[in-house]
Amino acid sequence: MLKEARTVEDARRALGAELAAYRRAAGFSQVRLASLVDYSRSTIANVETGRQHVPRAFWQSADAACDARGALIRARDELEAMMRRDLGEVARRTETRLLDVAARAGTSADPPVVHPAAIWTPGDGDGWQDVIAAAASLARGHAERAAVTNIGPGTIEQLTAEVARLSRAYVSAPPLPLFAAMGQELDRIHSVLTDKAYPAQARDLNFLAGVLCGLMANACLDLGREEAADELAQAAWTYARIVDHNPLMGWARGTQALAAIWDQRYLDAARRAEEGLIHVPGGMGAARVHAIRARALAALGDLAQARAAIRAAESARADPGHDELHDRIAGEFSFDDAKLRYYESLSLLDSENPAQAEQAAAAATKLYQAVPARARSYGCEALARVQLARAQLINHRLDDAVEALTSVLALDPQRRISSLNQHLEACRDLLNAHAHRSSAAARELDQELAAFSAASTARALPGRH
Repeated sequence: MLKEARTVEDARRALGAELAAYRRAAGFSQVRLASLVDYSRSTIANVETGRQHVPRAFWQSADAACDARGALIRARDELEAMMRRDLGEVARRTETRLLDVAARAGTSADPPVVHPAAIWTPGDGDGWQDVIAAAASLARGHAERAAVTNIGPGTIEQLTAEVARLSRAYVSAPPLPLFAAMGQELDRIHSVLTDKAYPAQARDLNFLAGVLCGLMANACLDLGREEAADELAQAAWTYARIVDHNPLMGWARGTQALAAIWDQRYLDAARRAEEGLIHVPGGMGAARVHAIRARALAALGDLAQARAAIRAAESARADPGHDELHDRIAGEFSFDDAKLRYYESLSLLDSENPAQAEQAAAAATKLYQAVPARARSYGCEALARVQLARAQLINHRLDDAVEALTSVLALDPQRRISSLNQHLEACRDLLNAHAHRSSAAARELDQELAAFSAASTARALPGRH
């Protein structure tokens, strides 16, 4: 296709069309290919329409991802060769014009130093005023075109307000309907990103796209889709890297660590958390990542390091600092003392310390109860109650465990997130252990827990049994 192109612009569009064809043949969306080559979706869209030049490394990554077997790299190299030929022709024409200007100046042995604007000097040799005026007009025209943006003054504010609303709604609303709403908002931001924007506007749009990908990753975890959660968290990290937003990069790595924990890849989880801490060495974001790392370390049996990670989370939480993610967006991005105590209870249970785990879980539930229902994370509160019940069952206090689980069992099916099912299975294992096997109350609670998990949204989705 490139050989038929008459101009560099035609060749660039042909190369973009070739990329789009290979992408579709591989079954990838623009978003998916963007995550594989570590670029933004808007870059993929711009390259496919011939509007953006990207380095050879991009084409190498795209060629490998789409299994193009070198075709994309060869096409890119053909385009670069065409560009070099065109530039050479321009250089030759420029040199000829300069020699003509020098000849009109009357010196042949030592050509004068000629201002580049003289290339466009009128043929009679007397047009400097016209050349200067034309250059000024040209510069003004370029500046006026650069000052044009298709994004209205209130668009960024509206999008930011909507993303913040979705993040704040997440703590109290079911994940599946919110996931759909987030997807629609992300499509809207992608559409706006294809318009001409000021650098500051593009920065805000990429940040908001990253925030939405992070929220959608969290929703995928709640719906039991760990692989999709990891991909969306990687997309969030990529958007964050584009705008050099450290809190969002740290948050994304923390979410990838959570996805690895759900998948029982605890060493991967610890490593992801450590990567996250490079970007958020302190503040609320660091407290979250330290707490996630503590969970991974406890699951690996490294109890001393898990305790140290919880202490590091407490220190970071004591000095939360300020950043755009936690101040402007907040909601699901908040990491309060209640959530820290809940994470601590998980780590302590994995460390086989049920007495201290019970204290931490009880503290978490008390803190959650002090928060208005609208702003309270129903998922984390329910999980804290499950950890409390687990610790009580280990300590042979069945009646207390039944009481702790009462409000959990009353949750609407749409709010029965996947991690609840996982931790309730641990409770069921305890109920079926020797200590409670002969108890009618234990058998009744076990049946209630089984029915609860079977009716959850995560289990009802296709692909889950």
